[in-house]
Amino acid sequence: MNTRAVARRSRRAVAAALAAAALLTAAACGNEKSDDAKPAAGDAKDKRVIEATNGKITVPADAKRIVSLSYATGALLDLGVEPVGTSALDANNPMELLPSQVEKGKKITSIGSGIETNIEKVASLKPDLIIVEGASAFDWNIKRLQGIAPTLYFGIKTPGDLYAAQEKIAKAVGKEDAFDKLKADYKNKADKIKATYGDKLKSKKWALATSYGNGEFMVDTRTSWVGRILADVGVSFAKAADDGKEHEVTYSQEKINVLSDADVILVPKNFATGEVSKEVKDLQDKPSWKLLKAAKDDHVLPVTYATSDRYGTSLDVLDQIEKIAKGL
Repeated sequence: MNTRAVARRSRRAVAAALAAAALLTAAACGNEKSDDAKPAAGDAKDKRVIEATNGKITVPADAKRIVSLSYATGALLDLGVEPVGTSALDANNPMELLPSQVEKGKKITSIGSGIETNIEKVASLKPDLIIVEGASAFDWNIKRLQGIAPTLYFGIKTPGDLYAAQEKIAKAVGKEDAFDKLKADYKNKADKIKATYGDKLKSKKWALATSYGNGEFMVDTRTSWVGRILADVGVSFAKAADDGKEHEVTYSQEKINVLSDADVILVPKNFATGEVSKEVKDLQDKPSWKLLKAAKDDHVLPVTYATSDRYGTSLDVLDQIEKIAKGL
């Protein structure tokens, strides 16, 4: 996905831009290696077989030089693994690093932004494993990458797919113990918050909303990125956020009143700048928004990592929820 945070920016606009970028990238890389996959070296005992979106892939059991695209970079850094190449860490990136990971991320060689991967640059890094974790709606040049090194592709369709992908990435790089610890830390913290603030969290109706302009806004549901975390600590959801059939629902800004029963509304805050976007600010300036109960009670609250993709950022979101619960 061109940016996660471009993170869910209007899919129609992003898709159009990325499609054009993909065509340019493909043309620029026309003379790259063949589409034939490069097998992992070594004996069978030195290999692992990982089931990914692109099939059962044999990878080295002790990969040393890993190139990661899209969400995979954050997933690896959570596990204590530093790739040698990554999608660019800029305004168009699909990953949100934790503060403790930013400096490490800046030192990793950039191999392009979003799906605009520089195949030649990837090859120059001589990777023994490539991991791609990105929106399945886009072309990630998987066949070209497979011509360089064994490539794991995890196509993401729903927020829940991200957690499953991180577990498989951990297996691929031999960091199952690190993943298990992250998962256990998350569960323990969620359980503690639920036990300590459960009554407060259940007594309020929660919703998550954002906007990318165009006269529309989105409400995240209980199956969304942060919605899943809120569900784990036992909150009650506002009616518009309680439908789990889709992880987000788009409304015309004329229908802001669908949030009228929400006591608390979370809005996304950029992890790098610490600010909500102009589009979200414009949404909050609407007269109908100011009439919402949550707005009147000053319970429209920004949250970082609103598109939390892994246990590292999910733990951070739990910390934020705990702080909010203390202040309710």
